[in-house]
Amino acid sequence: MDITYLLANRIRQSNISKSNVSSRIIKIAILAVTIGIASIIISVATGRGLQKAISKKTAAFNGHLVISTFENNTSQISINPFKMDKKYFSVLNDLNNVQDYQKVAYKAGLIKFNDSYEGIVFKGIDSSFNQSIFSEFLIEGRFPDLNKINSSEIIVSKHMSKRLNMSIGDQPIAYFKRDNSQLIPNQRKYKVVGIYESDFSDFDEVYVLGSLNQIRVLNDWSDEEVGAIEVFLKNNDKDTATANKLYKSLPFNIDVITLKSRFKNIFQWIALFDLNILIILIIMLFVGVINIATALLILIFERASMIGLLKTIGAKDFQIQKIFLWNGFQIIIKGVLLGNFLALGFYFSQKYFEWIKLDPATYYVNVAPVELNFFEWFYINLSLIFVCLLLLWFPTKIISSMSPSKNIRKR
Repeated sequence: MDITYLLANRIRQSNISKSNVSSRIIKIAILAVTIGIASIIISVATGRGLQKAISKKTAAFNGHLVISTFENNTSQISINPFKMDKKYFSVLNDLNNVQDYQKVAYKAGLIKFNDSYEGIVFKGIDSSFNQSIFSEFLIEGRFPDLNKINSSEIIVSKHMSKRLNMSIGDQPIAYFKRDNSQLIPNQRKYKVVGIYESDFSDFDEVYVLGSLNQIRVLNDWSDEEVGAIEVFLKNNDKDTATANKLYKSLPFNIDVITLKSRFKNIFQWIALFDLNILIILIIMLFVGVINIATALLILIFERASMIGLLKTIGAKDFQIQKIFLWNGFQIIIKGVLLGNFLALGFYFSQKYFEWIKLDPATYYVNVAPVELNFFEWFYINLSLIFVCLLLLWFPTKIISSMSPSKNIRKR
């Protein structure tokens, strides 16, 4: 067995049995590493969880890509319709990154129930609507029967149902204008068959989901015309590349925009989570290294006579440094194990018991989501151990400046 390891182990055992300064400093260093690794893992898990949850909700309402005319892409409603030929649908089907797509249209209006009114954006959907993606937001009732021609069934948000005092089975009246020149709005009677809740105020306050044919009739569109096509991707990290491929394959008057560019403010905000994680990582790493380095320096000065003796019998500086680096490594490992125990305890308790709640008006979710994959967890632990050991090499360099003749006499 390596002599450096044996000596390091003897030093560690003597520090455990004695109540000296170094033993207390080592305990503080272990605590610092524990808090550091736990803080880093928890910040990564919560940051990634929020990013994924918000991105998923935004995509459920809009798709990862939106194909429409240039006028529609700059508006919340469908101003100009367009037709998609079969050959363009084949382009969508041939792209490997495309998971699904749906035909939609948007129209602004006013909904009335009893004596209460609310402004709405009516989202027209048909049988191509991806119910599986939206189903997690449906809290009551069912989806409209989209196989019926010109179905009058709709889904409203929980927020809107409370504001208008509506429930399943109620029949509100909606008012729409074809254009600004129309003096008397068109009137339509609908039946509420479902209630959804996304905790996304931008959607919950205005969106009503119903049949696409309702908008076609109101706007005098043909059966083939749509306001937009929302595309869902298998890998939304490649959204820009997929959007560019689609744009080159479609007619010149059709635009393709990504979800990130359409909701730029939201995605810029959640991108800041990465900066927060980086700041926490740097601070915790700095604190951990400073504490471990302090503990090693105290150990070195306490063992000055031992260092002088080892140098006298021919030990190299590198061999003596390894003794104290072993002690530093043991401090790091203990801290990492305890930190992982705390961090993973938090992760699994929050994932399954959801005990930390958030304000949906601020964070768009009512529960703090957590997300952590094995590779991120492994990389965090491995990187922290490696960086700490690398930086601890510098304080142990003081050993090379210690004189054997002076230090061997110290008790």
